Amino acid sequence: MKMKTRGPLITLGAVAVLGIALWLGNVFQEQAPVAAPAAESVTTPSAAAPTTTPSPPATGFPAKADYVGTVPTATGVITLEISLDGGKAIAYACDGNSVEVWLRGDAEDGVVNATSQDKVSVLDGHLEGNAVKGLLTIGEKSWVFTAPAVEAPAGLLVYERESGGSDV
Repeated sequence: MKMKTRGPLITLGAVAVLGIALWLGNVFQEQAPVAAPAAESVTTPSAAAPTTTPSPPATGFPAKADYVGTVPTATGVITLEISLDGGKAIAYACDGNSVEVWLRGDAEDGVVNATSQDKVSVLDGHLEGNAVKGLLTIGEKSWVFTAPAVEAPAGLLVYERESGGSDV
């Protein structure tokens, strides 16, 4: 008897096409890297008095926003998620192995500061364009991070419920 191979080959082809379509969708949805601004040359006339230009006003966070980034480490990658809601910040850092920490704090005037409950881990960041940039410290180790803004449903999903008159 001769086995029919047409069915499995069609299935294999359909899976390959689906995989390529998903890969292409991800490639085209990724943001292009921002080019570094060109250096500007400044010339001042010798007779002109020096002037000071006021710095632009601090840009605040949106009322509600989520930021997600990865932090390369010597042993892997820490995923960092920052959720901002009404001036409050909740952050979660995890490498899927030995690092897992929740941080809470404030986010005002484009600056976010959050600490872990045991005060061992700290996140200090600021809004720069469409991303939060800063320093993540866990224990005695620190890493610079950039966490771009993401759209829902990406970001932290925090479950809160009311129990006996208080939030849990």
